[in-house]
Amino acid sequence: MTTDVLQDIIARCHQRHEKPLEQRKTTVTPLFYKGLPYHFTVYCAHRYPVMLQDLEAAGISFMPIGQAPGTDRPPRSFGGERFLKRQQATDWDITQWHRSWGMQVYTGIPSGRDGAPWHDIDFKYEAICAAPDAVLACVQALVSTAANPLLTLSKSGGLRFSCRIPGYLHPNTKQAQVYIYKGSPSEENPYHHNAYLEILGEKGYNCWDGRYEILLGNLLEPPVIPKEVLFAPIDALRAKLHEPVSQILQHTESIPEVPYSLGSGKLDLAKEAFFKRGFSYVRQEDGFHYWHRHSDEIGNTEVTLWENEDGVWVCASTSDTELPMEATLITDVWKDTGILPPIPKTGIPIDDKVLAVREGTLSPLSLKRPSPVLHKSKPTEEIDETPEAIRVQVQRAFDRNVRVLGCIPETDVEKNREVESFLGKAICLRVPSVELGAAAEQFLQNPDVESVTPWRDRIYLWDQVKDIPVDVRMATPFQRGNVCEDPERCEAIEQKGGDPSEIICPQCPVYTACRERGYLSQFSTFQTTHAQILGNFRLVLDPQYAKRVEQLLEVRDGTQPFCIINVKRENALFLRCKLPRTTLKEWVVNWQGSALGNFAIALLNVVEIGDRSHGSFTKRLRTVVQTFEWLEEEIVQQMCHINIQGRVVARGVIDAETGAELARFTIEFEGGISAYIPVDAAAADRLAAEGLPFFRLDAFVPNEDMKILMSIADAVGLGILDAATVENIQEFQTVCADPSWTFWHQLKRFFTHYTRNADAPMRWEDEALQFRVPPVLHPSVKHLLVNGPILYGEHLHRAFLDAETESLRTQPRAWVPGNRAFQIRTGIYPRETILDFSSTWDVIGMSETGQQIFSRIQAEIERDPNIKHGIITVLYALEQLKSIAKNGNVCFLTEFRRLEGLETAFQEAQVIWIVGMPEIGPGTILEFTQTYFGNDEEPLSYEMEPEPYRYKDARVQSVHEKVVIRIFTEILELVQLNRLANKKVMLITGFRIPDIIDRPETLLFDWKDFDVAGGLDKLAEVIAIRQGFETERDNLTAESSRKEVERVLGCSPRQANRVLQRLGKSPRVPFREQILALLTNGEKKTPELTEAIQGHPKAINTELTRLVEMGEIVKVRRGVYRLPES
Repeated sequence: MTTDVLQDIIARCHQRHEKPLEQRKTTVTPLFYKGLPYHFTVYCAHRYPVMLQDLEAAGISFMPIGQAPGTDRPPRSFGGERFLKRQQATDWDITQWHRSWGMQVYTGIPSGRDGAPWHDIDFKYEAICAAPDAVLACVQALVSTAANPLLTLSKSGGLRFSCRIPGYLHPNTKQAQVYIYKGSPSEENPYHHNAYLEILGEKGYNCWDGRYEILLGNLLEPPVIPKEVLFAPIDALRAKLHEPVSQILQHTESIPEVPYSLGSGKLDLAKEAFFKRGFSYVRQEDGFHYWHRHSDEIGNTEVTLWENEDGVWVCASTSDTELPMEATLITDVWKDTGILPPIPKTGIPIDDKVLAVREGTLSPLSLKRPSPVLHKSKPTEEIDETPEAIRVQVQRAFDRNVRVLGCIPETDVEKNREVESFLGKAICLRVPSVELGAAAEQFLQNPDVESVTPWRDRIYLWDQVKDIPVDVRMATPFQRGNVCEDPERCEAIEQKGGDPSEIICPQCPVYTACRERGYLSQFSTFQTTHAQILGNFRLVLDPQYAKRVEQLLEVRDGTQPFCIINVKRENALFLRCKLPRTTLKEWVVNWQGSALGNFAIALLNVVEIGDRSHGSFTKRLRTVVQTFEWLEEEIVQQMCHINIQGRVVARGVIDAETGAELARFTIEFEGGISAYIPVDAAAADRLAAEGLPFFRLDAFVPNEDMKILMSIADAVGLGILDAATVENIQEFQTVCADPSWTFWHQLKRFFTHYTRNADAPMRWEDEALQFRVPPVLHPSVKHLLVNGPILYGEHLHRAFLDAETESLRTQPRAWVPGNRAFQIRTGIYPRETILDFSSTWDVIGMSETGQQIFSRIQAEIERDPNIKHGIITVLYALEQLKSIAKNGNVCFLTEFRRLEGLETAFQEAQVIWIVGMPEIGPGTILEFTQTYFGNDEEPLSYEMEPEPYRYKDARVQSVHEKVVIRIFTEILELVQLNRLANKKVMLITGFRIPDIIDRPETLLFDWKDFDVAGGLDKLAEVIAIRQGFETERDNLTAESSRKEVERVLGCSPRQANRVLQRLGKSPRVPFREQILALLTNGEKKTPELTEAIQGHPKAINTELTRLVEMGEIVKVRRGVYRLPES
């Protein structure tokens, strides 16, 4: 087959040069893969579709490219560190894959495998024309060096040979890259040359799309060829064709003919507009960019493009370009550039109808408006939020044996700033069961912060004291607020699975002081306090902390622990488990041949399988766990111990005082360390009293090397492990601290809860097996109050399936009088509506709708410089809005996920514009949905309705809504409508936010309302007027007069007649009867008749003609009629 391909290869090269192939667009299949809700299939060559996950599994680093001509290039962010790290599907924006027409492969290290970087050897078409036989001989030699050669016919008729070269990386210099060339210097360019062969290795990239044709081999399995073998035929060709210039070639980066960016997002959008209209890029000079049309062969007609603070401008040098010869805003020339135009000096154009409504001469219902998608709910029974009501609700719930009660917090953090320290933590109140409701109400409404004792981790305030000399600190321990004088070693021991209180604390020089007023004193102090903050709320949910919680929550004095936890994230209640590759490899090494070592090998084999389809991956892991279940006891034991090599020898010890035999055997460890094996418990106590090392070992064979299971504490105590420094501790083997909650137990709990593989929330990410399991509420916690900004009852129940759960309904906090929210009612405005994703490649323009929205916002901002504004919108809109943000009365411009550090700006802003919807990544939706609903019998479906952000599966939809509501809630908390006055929130999305939409302070509007109002000042008034007319419209009946219908609806008499007919007025009167009735009062002109009669004017004229012909009426003159004289 290889011979057949090469036989006519030169002819095929010429044929391809004359008739190039075309790209094919990437195809999309709606299935989830690694956080992407689609399978993308890229055409990497002619009739050669490849799925992205297959490219990843093959170890290929790749990036999307756009459509030729003009955008068949990678995204602007393809360089820099991306040359050093393998790029996969999720390293690029999902919208780029949707718009891609192929890909480019990074050569060199990113696409390397097993120390063999990827290299492309490109034979240029010029070389084939200059020396076809020599090129063919070289290609044949290269093909014969491998059993699986990868040879590709390029889009221009050249040839590409791809391979991996062990231990070699071809340099990224001009001289090295252009490996064979023929110099043809000229006076103008002494470096001019014709490239014949290029080698791409270090920091290189090459195109693969439908214009290329793979002649031999498999893109996913390129050959591996030693450097010496590869370069032998190449160097032979070089000896024949290489004619270098006298000077060394100048080093220049490989860049396209047109710069990837002209310097700004708006200029890049202008560049796309020029390409779309058949222009070619000429040059850049002093900030100006010059273009000419493809049809201009002489090239003497140039169009200049530039940008200044007033906008993006164009100017043609001659009149034959159909472009203005004076400087003109590009948005005035072309309307589809995606560039946000500046506000005209005369203001935003307003049509006459809007002006008439504004002046009160026309009904607001006469304006054509989109149908509303958002409506206020009908009033429901009011929820009582008095302290007494909350107390009763909580007490009744707990009296019904509800163990977990969810509620939306009523604590006003702004009025009780110190309460911020509670957020994200667990609060434990010690109260009798009959007082649970009162305790909850008191804490939620008016917490007595000073009576709460906080738990301090060892690391507390350590950063403030760690630089103080040790001897100074130890002289007066814990006097500076810190609770531990050696927290770094303690933390390191905990991370390895040891107990610092057992290993480090007893040897600490301030051990006694610590038990009195340091970290260790807290265990006794907490027993005497009424309220405690237990640190991270996971303490009461994670068995990892069970021992500590049991010490802290001891039941006493007829009271019981009542815990309150504060959560903000949707799936925070579920425990995140993480099993790193490093731990698995550690088990393989330290427990080789044992149950744990074999278990680790089996897990590694699964995660290293190339096929990563989620269901198959989870199924393999489940099978591994099931296979090793019979070894559970041994695996758990080994997970909780380190493995030490030792030998038992017959060497005992006699008690010098009593003469009793304390030990018959001794364990000898490496490094000269040894320990006696006590004959019984009494002997062990005696050895300890004598200060002699000992270790209990039940089964052993004397004089043979063996693996001895030992705790970290025992190993440190015997001197086998040295815990003197953090660095030493980090070299310890990792163990599980609790034998009832090991990695094995976590995996078993996961697979027991999630019985179906396809929707189980388990991933191999960041070199670790990551998964979530339902929380395990500590037995000491009889009642738990879960405080969260958005708690759905179903989601709370899903977290605590084994406990009785309820949700507490409370009223949202009242706003400061005068504060308002205006919410658009006619659309949710997803980013696809605001932005234009279809017309450009790697720069995103503003859609017509987006331009209309932000032009109105800009006009409002510029209308009154004394009113301060803030804008929150989708990420890709920020670039174009920077010009708006330059206004002195704009406090901030940000996107939905970048709110940190803006607290002061939110306080200053009087009008906050929230435009569009926060984009929830598919990975987030996948993780949250699988966490909550992955154990359902019915499989999850991520199929969407035609309308944006609407999933067909109600479970997925509930998760999406919950995440979006939480984001909006966090934003509105920053606005502080309940605390600060003179605030307006403009919600430019029709998404329903429960605590906003049904407030009396929230008004629903559309853009016609906004245009009529001419700004925010009169918007509420305009909405009230429109709502009044809507009420009148709803009250119209068949008995209403036509004039009344005309006034209310702002319609013509004909339209009013139709409305009355629909309302049930008498059946339509025939044209004949209407005409005869109107003419009884005398002559009538045609316009008078058509105005008064319900019907089409043409049909009325036809009836007039018929009646004249029949003699029933008389035509006085043209357009004038009367009845015949009697």
